[in-house]
Amino acid sequence: MSSEKVTWEDEKVDEERDEIKEMRLILEEWKTVVQTQMHFNDMIMRIRTTGVSIVLAVFGAAAYSLQFDKLYLRVSGFNFHAAVPIVLFGLGMLSGVLILDYCYYYKMLLGAVKRGYEIDEAYKNRKINGMKMYGMTTLIRKEIGPAGRSKWYIFIFYGITFFLGIAFLVAILTGYIPAAE
Repeated sequence: MSSEKVTWEDEKVDEERDEIKEMRLILEEWKTVVQTQMHFNDMIMRIRTTGVSIVLAVFGAAAYSLQFDKLYLRVSGFNFHAAVPIVLFGLGMLSGVLILDYCYYYKMLLGAVKRGYEIDEAYKNRKINGMKMYGMTTLIRKEIGPAGRSKWYIFIFYGITFFLGIAFLVAILTGYIPAAE
């Protein structure tokens, strides 16, 4: 049987190897979190630009339809132009896009950001060659303001389009008069 004598230097080398492995795992986790944040940001921006663009196109179709007086409808004793259901369809689409954005992708983004904060906090004092390694998520939050403020930006973004759609709908219902035949 051979007996190996473990020295203090050997233990120190083993500890350094373990620390390097740990740092690699942490860095991989951090990279995954940042990539996830970027992915959800990208998905949110695609939903917003595509969704609102389509809704504005639907509003444009409603405006275009106003030139056709024969598209005046009578439903259950109410008279209105066909532009009314077109605008209502656009408002419904906008509501659906908001729900998909805020209740799904935005919540997933918040989860990824929360994980980023956890990593930032856990390793805020960790430096490699004198350089701080983590903290980007926290720095971004400091620049955009307190946590929770971003949801108000979302509601303002969708609220402006929704308000304009409602104003358009009211204008059609109260101000559209078909030309006399």
